Amino acid sequence: MIIKGLLIKQQRIMQQMTQEDLAYGICSVSYLSKIEHESIKPSDEIYDLLGKRLGLELSSLNDTFDNVIYERLHSWHDSIKRKDFTTMKDIYQSVTESLRYNFHIDLNNLYMIFEFRYAFTLNILSNPQETLIILHNMAETSNLEFKYYYHKILGIYHLSEHELDKALDELKLAKATIIDLPIDDSELYYHIALVYSKLGNFAESIIYAQKALDMYQTTLNYTKVIECCMLIAINYNLLHVYEIAEEYFHKILHSANGYLTNVIKARVYHNLGYICINNNQYSEASDYLETALALKEQENINATNTLYLLALHSKSQDELAKAKEFSEMGYIMATKYDDKKYMYKHMMLLNQIEGTHTEEAFIQLLTEEIIPYFDQVNETAERSDALKLLGAIHFDNKKYKLAAQYFKIASQNNFKGKGVIV
Repeated sequence: MIIKGLLIKQQRIMQQMTQEDLAYGICSVSYLSKIEHESIKPSDEIYDLLGKRLGLELSSLNDTFDNVIYERLHSWHDSIKRKDFTTMKDIYQSVTESLRYNFHIDLNNLYMIFEFRYAFTLNILSNPQETLIILHNMAETSNLEFKYYYHKILGIYHLSEHELDKALDELKLAKATIIDLPIDDSELYYHIALVYSKLGNFAESIIYAQKALDMYQTTLNYTKVIECCMLIAINYNLLHVYEIAEEYFHKILHSANGYLTNVIKARVYHNLGYICINNNQYSEASDYLETALALKEQENINATNTLYLLALHSKSQDELAKAKEFSEMGYIMATKYDDKKYMYKHMMLLNQIEGTHTEEAFIQLLTEEIIPYFDQVNETAERSDALKLLGAIHFDNKKYKLAAQYFKIASQNNFKGKGVIV
């Protein structure tokens, strides 16, 4: 039996019609609202008129819950999670075709939220704010499963947009919702861990990453096991607990060799290089970083962060010509990949190497462009580094009060994260 009121509401929202648009000339808005909430049963004539305005023949619609379509929807979402682009595109075509003839509310709601993730995963989301409004309106009267995926997928979306506070809020709502569902989702806990790490809450991140890791090990998902180990190791790096971080990175190299790609190996060697720099193991740092750079060049991927660490390492050894060469290479590569974060980091480093960081043009660039950018995209470590550099410049210029202000602001969100999260 078709629940006509809820179906009318769903289709109205999906077609981006207001209640005023739909009700005009048929019934009052308040009467339509009662229809949509199933608190009143209008005449067949009213149903028919509302259906026709929506382009639906309500009396002949298929509203059956189809288990095949339901399972297919979840297979589609699984392929999106794995970023299996070929499979997700194929299933998208089939489920879209199936739901042309099936108007079950729960199936169509799931389709809408999964389609949203499909679109932003493929970077083909044309009007996100409009879609978010539609999904929000659908969530008000949807079932618990939709609400869970709604909050979880919105959290992942906000994370992809660097809106970390919004991402965490949505993921927490998803975590609260999942308690009442017969599922336990390792991907949810991994993304909570990822957001916490980016926010600088490393201890919390380790807790959730470990929970996700335990679940992925149970399902023998070794690719995800590696990702969780990587995140845990990076968190320990950022907490300056280098010994434990190093253990995790070596565990990745030796325990999961059959699942390691050159990209993963490059990330591990990059981070091991970072640890060695902090432990004053300069020869080992060079070896690890040069290995990471060679692997990235072999895979033709962005290596600007490794070039940055190599430049920093060379500068610390007073090899300024070598440091400048690495940083210039890094800046060119960052420009090629439109990587603003490392464009600015290399720009800052080059000006320090060349001694031009005290010039007014660079101070203006640092104040008006670089620091606001790092603040905008929640790059806390980079913002802190830029503020400390600005403070040091003002200190050298004997502007001690101004320097103290910048040092104070920098210390409020100060953690070391140069080039670690890769």
